[in-house]
Amino acid sequence: MEHISISLIRHFIEIHAIIIYIIIFLGVIVEGEIVVIFAGIFSFLGSINLFITFIAIILGGATKSVLGYTIGFYLNKHHSHRPLISKMERRISYFLPRFKERPFWSIFASRFLILGIGWFTVIFSGYKKIPLKLYAKAESYSLALWSTGFLALGHFFGYTALSISRDVRKFLGLILIFFIVFFVLEKIVAFVVELFNIKEFAEYEE
Repeated sequence: MEHISISLIRHFIEIHAIIIYIIIFLGVIVEGEIVVIFAGIFSFLGSINLFITFIAIILGGATKSVLGYTIGFYLNKHHSHRPLISKMERRISYFLPRFKERPFWSIFASRFLILGIGWFTVIFSGYKKIPLKLYAKAESYSLALWSTGFLALGHFFGYTALSISRDVRKFLGLILIFFIVFFVLEKIVAFVVELFNIKEFAEYEE
């Protein structure tokens, strides 16, 4: 650690920028939050280009949307009788009890819910054959806001940590603390949302 500096980390990421953009693209398809926050940190440090980073995030998110909808459409056509489908439908109804009545807002909000249901929602949208125009509008608005928000959060983490200390150990320690706080807040929000949705789900079941 003695020979590692913030400048060295910045330079290492910079010379491997192409690989980083690919990781960002693939990371957003899989899940995305942590990847986008780190992308914000490194773009703040100047290691990667902010515009290219944003494009990689948008492309990853769009790929996830198209892929999920296509999988759902395929499941509806060929595997609608399988128990897995019923399980998926119940899970969506549990976390997004008003999906059928308000598909736009359910699809829009699912990207922000810290409940791991992003993939379930895009697949379920295809399975339920949500109109493409409505689906694309909800996903594009959600993706734009989500990308901007988490990139900005990464910039905030990087800026704040660098403002406090330029020592690499303290800098990385502060980033770790920020992530811990983020995860704690994430869990609190998830708990509150889940309580609210349990109530709505009970009403929906009635």
